[in-house]
Amino acid sequence: MSTPTTAAQPIARGQDFYVPAFEIRPPGRPLPKDVLHDVISVNYSDDLTQIDKFEIVVNNWDARTRTFKYSNGNTFLPGQKLELWMGYRGKDPLRRVATGEITSLRPSFPAAGQPTLTVSALNVLHRFRTKQVTEKYENKTDSQIAKLIGKRLGVKVHTQPLAEQAYPYLVQDNQYDIVFLFERAHRIGYDLWVEEDQSGEPTLHFEPSDNLRKVTYELVWGRSLVEFQPTLTTARQVGSVTVRAWDRRRKKMITATAKRKSLGSKDDEGVSQAFNEREDITSVVVADQAEADRIARDRLRDIAHEMIKASGSTVGLPDLRAGRMIRVGGLGTRFDGGYFLTGTRHSFSDAGYVTSFDCRKEG
Repeated sequence: MSTPTTAAQPIARGQDFYVPAFEIRPPGRPLPKDVLHDVISVNYSDDLTQIDKFEIVVNNWDARTRTFKYSNGNTFLPGQKLELWMGYRGKDPLRRVATGEITSLRPSFPAAGQPTLTVSALNVLHRFRTKQVTEKYENKTDSQIAKLIGKRLGVKVHTQPLAEQAYPYLVQDNQYDIVFLFERAHRIGYDLWVEEDQSGEPTLHFEPSDNLRKVTYELVWGRSLVEFQPTLTTARQVGSVTVRAWDRRRKKMITATAKRKSLGSKDDEGVSQAFNEREDITSVVVADQAEADRIARDRLRDIAHEMIKASGSTVGLPDLRAGRMIRVGGLGTRFDGGYFLTGTRHSFSDAGYVTSFDCRKEG
């Protein structure tokens, strides 16, 4: 299932990028202003297969008292929760990028310059990383899978399904439950977060992203796109995938073939000549012909997604997150098009607010 998106929007339409800003808040209250003034930089990153994380670097030296401000104090202690908000001052409010739990403190005592403290926080979902699991799900939607995982983790799960499809067969291959669920959420445009009631009882939410984070941005090189570095490789590309499978119920062999044209993608004809004659053959065990057909299509789609990958950067955009789509222009016919974001990094420092990203071409 593809990530739900709106029509592509140029980033300059109705948005203000003059005064970048951030806020760091323990839930329900802001940090004191003198603490915020000591923040040197803020970095946030997300990825399809990893828990979100962010780092805050603060000045750790009080020149007046000649003492360390934070490494000996209680302002930042492991286990404390922090909310990170990023964006711009103006008519649009700051966006809450993540709610994290402080997991490490790294003081630095340099030979020259003032001491600093790096505070690292992981999305509070990291607490649900208990053990790696291999599990198969048959004829289940993503929300149904979330409920099953919640039961295994011993946590209540709240879902709000949106036009979901049941997968005939889906495998969780030696992954932490929460990491697998996080990956599923990103892939279908959902958010995954934890909400605790007054007693501290957690509820895991697996729900469609809010409207702000569904935005598909249109980025043009030389204007809104600061830099972009795509790589096209045909080394592992194929023109078709054939699945040779064993039908468990009927006790016979099944063959399913998916060809490149069936994906509906617009491959460059000049480039596709390099791999059109190549074929990938996979042997699996399936329930029926329909499952073999699906495996062949999915395998071919995964291979096709590896042909063009890219990294880039743009003005800081808190809504630009892993699992979203962007449309890139100004690069010529071969590299213009839709790209699916596989990871993003948001950096805030004296140099301003910048978002860099990794992506793959999907349109």
